[in-house]
Amino acid sequence: MFGKKWKTLEASLQTMHDQIEALRSDLAVRTHDIEAIRSQIRTIEDRLSNADARVTQMTTEITNQLHELNSEIEHLASNTDAASAQAVADLRTNQVRIASEQARYAITLRQDLAELAELLRRTRG
Repeated sequence: MFGKKWKTLEASLQTMHDQIEALRSDLAVRTHDIEAIRSQIRTIEDRLSNADARVTQMTTEITNQLHELNSEIEHLASNTDAASAQAVADLRTNQVRIASEQARYAITLRQDLAELAELLRRTRG
């Protein structure tokens, strides 16, 4: 009578042991997957940070070039005749258009980067 109970108890313990080992194995796989995802997220964060730095650098360079262009236009405007005044006015109009487009592109890109960063933040959470 006690022999049967021991065998049943041993079988139950073995089943539990097997289940615990399966859970440990599953946990190890999931832990590995989580680390791989974290590594990918760090890589993406680094790339986003580099992209943001590059956008900032390019925006600064374009802004400086637009200021230089403005100085040149001002110089032309002060040294031109009436016929060239229209060309200078056209240059100024184009400069304003280019500056506006550059600002829009920079804002859009920064919004896209912010959305990606938010998505990464939520993914990490």
